[in-house]
Amino acid sequence: MNNNIIYFMYFFMYKLELILLNEKNEIKNISFQLDEANTDKPLKEFIKNIILSKCNNINDMNLKISFSNQTNSNNIEYLSNNYLNYKINKVYLPDDLTPEIKQYISSNKNCVYTEPDLCLEIVDNLSNEIFYETIELKSTKTDAIPGSSVQQINPKEWTIFIKHTNNKEIDISTGQYIYALNSRMQFPDRSPRPQVSFNTMKDWNSQHRICKNNEICYLKDPEEILKYELVTNWQQYLINRWIKLLFNEEEYRNTWFNNCLKNFIIQFLDKYEKLTKEQKENFKDKNKG
Repeated sequence: MNNNIIYFMYFFMYKLELILLNEKNEIKNISFQLDEANTDKPLKEFIKNIILSKCNNINDMNLKISFSNQTNSNNIEYLSNNYLNYKINKVYLPDDLTPEIKQYISSNKNCVYTEPDLCLEIVDNLSNEIFYETIELKSTKTDAIPGSSVQQINPKEWTIFIKHTNNKEIDISTGQYIYALNSRMQFPDRSPRPQVSFNTMKDWNSQHRICKNNEICYLKDPEEILKYELVTNWQQYLINRWIKLLFNEEEYRNTWFNNCLKNFIIQFLDKYEKLTKEQKENFKDKNKG
């Protein structure tokens, strides 16, 4: 991944957030539902047009972004003027993606490929080199919703999160996907889907994205390591949570899955305790991951 593109996206996404907030009255008129199904295609089309018409570069920004680890005063700083050579040339929706672009995206992701909601074609006007950056789009009427399958999550993927209520109130926040994770994990019959939360992302921005005058300072989030563990080591995360549940080390809801887990462990122990010492060792060897 080109480092210049990484930091260009910080400036670009902040500008896009401000523009979308100014377009709330237009977003109110977008349909989030077609017949019986939820659909975000009209929203994708709207954002695509906004990017191409109002946010295809950062040439009008005079902004400094810094990153602080809160342990010393030597912040790493980046100026928007250093990224004026980058321009959004095209915006692709899922149906527009070519096999070549899909291959580019797949080769630059450390997760299972899934078609992005939006894909930016970014051209470097100095070198004529072309880059592709994907954007996740989330919308909710309340707050938390099931996120992507855990194998498909790219924690650093930029995300646009839109909250739309029944009385037509609109709120918008942008940030990297990991900012929206709220550490709750759904356990369906297939791959787990960690929840994402609009309020979690908005709270993250208010606490860790400090905007003052013409400067944005990103403060280090001490919980980020735990969130990365949720994504990258999700099996151990679930095991630890189940052990806490079985030993009543944390409160749990009275759900079918939690009750089934408790009944399973009792019946398992009844059978395991009847095994000989040799059978127990063989059982452990056979079931080691």
